Amino acid sequence: MKRGLIFAATVCAISMLGGCGKKDGNEFIGKWENQGRKETVEIAKNGDGFLIADTHPNYLVGGMKTDKIPATYQNGVLQVATGFGTANVGYDKEHDTLLMPTMGGSAELTRAK
Repeated sequence: MKRGLIFAATVCAISMLGGCGKKDGNEFIGKWENQGRKETVEIAKNGDGFLIADTHPNYLVGGMKTDKIPATYQNGVLQVATGFGTANVGYDKEHDTLLMPTMGGSAELTRAK
């Protein structure tokens, strides 16, 4: 009986500790916005990876358009496959901002409140 209680307590402690700590990439999760570009980005977990929903103006036909892009977390950035190779989505911890790649460099998005 005593051995069973010790085993159960050990299993419980290990499972609680396993749930603690920072999960890789969790700092990216949430809703982000860039008012100047009228763009919002929402990042969510998607299995072992992430899904980025980028809502932005559709200049070809008007209105807004949402692109959904899969991403993986590697070496402190979210990596997105593009037609031109891999693009990195960065996170600036000090300013709590998201750095999204653009054709002309990068756009800075702030966490939506």
